[in-house]
Amino acid sequence: MIERATELTSTLMEDTVLQRLLGAFRLMPLEDRATIVSAIEREVQARRLSRATEHTTGQAMHANPHARLYVRSHETAVPRSMLERDELMLAMLSAMRVAPILLVPDIHASWEAGTRDALVHVDESTRRAVADLMREALAWVEEATPPLEVGQRQTVRAG
Repeated sequence: MIERATELTSTLMEDTVLQRLLGAFRLMPLEDRATIVSAIEREVQARRLSRATEHTTGQAMHANPHARLYVRSHETAVPRSMLERDELMLAMLSAMRVAPILLVPDIHASWEAGTRDALVHVDESTRRAVADLMREALAWVEEATPPLEVGQRQTVRAG
């Protein structure tokens, strides 16, 4: 039994990623532990299922290096920090980089149907806010787009 305990201890001590996980777990507030472990278990189960079915479904899961296990909640108004600005910029950058995928015909059809559906489920003030933000974003796109050089043609997508 002592020999097995020694082997187990050696195995655990040699795994540096496990040591990091245990270190983070020890620093975690006690009241968060069960929730965090449940989230990890749920995600690991989903990943295992994905690995077992990815050849059949054509879908695979990958670890998200930017995943968060905590959400922010605000009881009172707080000043926006630079961190929030950077997080918003990175989120928008990610969204913009995958936007071309939405133009693939069958994906576009699903995106359009889903977006139209979503707009039905929000109130008028939310739709106005979305429209205002999209007009503003379109102006920024035009502002950031260099003018066409002589001989270049602008591609217009039929709607």
